[in-house]
Amino acid sequence: MNKILKLNIVCLFTSLLNAGEIEIGKGTVEMSGGFAGLDQAISADVTTYSMVEQHKNFGSSKWFYKYNFTWYDSADMIQAQNTTNNTITSLSTVTTLPTIDYRLQGLDLNFVLGKDLIHKNENNYLSAGLLLGLSIPWIDSKEDDDSSSSNNTNTTAIEDSKTTIYTYKIGPNIAFRQSLNKYFSIYGYGSYAFQNATIKNDYLDSDISVNGTYQEYDIGIRFQPLAKDYYFDWITISPRLYATLGYRYTSLDLDDVSINIVGSNYQFTQTDFNMNSKITYFGLGYSF
Repeated sequence: MNKILKLNIVCLFTSLLNAGEIEIGKGTVEMSGGFAGLDQAISADVTTYSMVEQHKNFGSSKWFYKYNFTWYDSADMIQAQNTTNNTITSLSTVTTLPTIDYRLQGLDLNFVLGKDLIHKNENNYLSAGLLLGLSIPWIDSKEDDDSSSSNNTNTTAIEDSKTTIYTYKIGPNIAFRQSLNKYFSIYGYGSYAFQNATIKNDYLDSDISVNGTYQEYDIGIRFQPLAKDYYFDWITISPRLYATLGYRYTSLDLDDVSINIVGSNYQFTQTDFNMNSKITYFGLGYSF
């Protein structure tokens, strides 16, 4: 292996241990399509916890890496009742879907490698890179206890189930940071990735594969009260302490999804599944 490559790998893992930002976010998550009877979008509050490195150069080079590892957890999203017509031979019967509670949890793991197109210093750059990522949302589904259809003989009862979506993504990323003064800077980035997803439901033992896209956009302000450089012969120590306040939008779109969680043989129409989140976050970070 090339010595420079070995050195960069060592620098990468060393930096992962010596730098990073912890973010806590609050916002909303919205989900639509793909699930049985989910004709309209439903939403709920969501909390996120993230470990982030916005931009870290390899030594004095223009090459950099960044990562964002996020755990998210939503409140219950309640789907309104929906009625469908199921034609059996010459008879038309009505199947009423019960009100369903969904709870969304999961992991979103993104890693970017790239190069600065413009690099004045750590707080003034424009970069382009390649995003490699993995998203694993899982959605718990259960019949709402207060469902008004519970006494309807035509109701299709559902069992508690978990739907897990494994997505692998790859695509371009652009980012910038611009200093305003000694302590403050603004930053932003955007990603657009193609992804392949495997969707599994534990109750129905279903397993389907679909394609789609992933988007993420972020804008914020960074406050850095501590930035020092200490030189000791051949080594430089550069402690940094900073805080961020920002807004992040993400969207996961999957094509032609049909997830029948109601346990009947009714064939629901395939639709595009979308899950998006709008998060305001606060973060504290350090590096050496």
